[in-house]
Formats: sequence, C-alpha cells, structure tokens
Amino acid sequence: MQFNLTHSLRTHLEASTSIKTVWLYDGVKLPAERPLLTVEQMQNNNTNISKSRRFETTYRWQVGLYTSSIRERSLLQDAVKGSLIKDKIELLNATTPGEKLGYFYALVTGEVPIIPEDISDKTSYHRVYFDVEVSATI
Repeated sequence: MQFNLTHSLRTHLEASTSIKTVWLYDGVKLPAERPLLTVEQMQNNNTNISKSRRFETTYRWQVGLYTSSIRERSLLQDAVKGSLIKDKIELLNATTPGEKLGYFYALVTGEVPIIPEDISDKTSYHRVYFDVEVSATI
C-alpha cells in the first residue's frame, strides 16, 4: 500500500501543479531547477480498531516545495496545498503502469517554512514543507 500511495501522491502533485516532483530516497540527487516538489516517506502509525484484527494505518509524508523567490513560494504554496486537500487523488498501481485501484483523499496537518542553516547554500532558500497524511483500514 505504501508504495502505491507514494507513487500516486507524486504523480498527482506533478500532474496537478505542473511542477517537477521527485520521490526522495537514499542517495537521490535533487535537480537544480526550481520550482521543485519532493515527496518523502515519514513514520506510519498502526491502530487496532477491532478484535478481528482490523487495523487503521496512518501513512505520512513530507512534501517539500523549493522555489526561486519568496513571491514564487507564496503563490505556489497555496496551489500545492489546494491540490493536496481539495482533490480526490487517484490510487495507482506502482508496479503496473496505468492500472487504477481507486481514489483517496489526503490531509495536510502542517506547513513549515524553512530558513537555510547555511546562508551561502542558495539551493536551500525559499522552501516550505507540508506534513501529509492518508489513513487506510486493512
């Protein structure tokens, strides 16, 4: 499920915002072009919801928006958030291109603007991160 959700989230963001979207994983190198979106898996939580071994899993990601200016960040921040919270997102099968498995909705639980630790690192300027959650019962 995690693989399909992450693939679907990345695909949806790129299609709905027209911003290149990179799935973050160990060793990936970010392109220099801006604007740029990143999708990174965070901690998931499982909750037992019945004695018959049914669980609710809350999947979490951090979606990063990297831009060239504060103006661009402010404008795109609203567009990205709107795409995440307003749209019904198509659940895609990540291992079978083009296969659709259904739909899901995402929840944005936080927006955090980031100031670079090293001011000489201009690639870290004008960033904001969205905390995103999707819950599923299995």
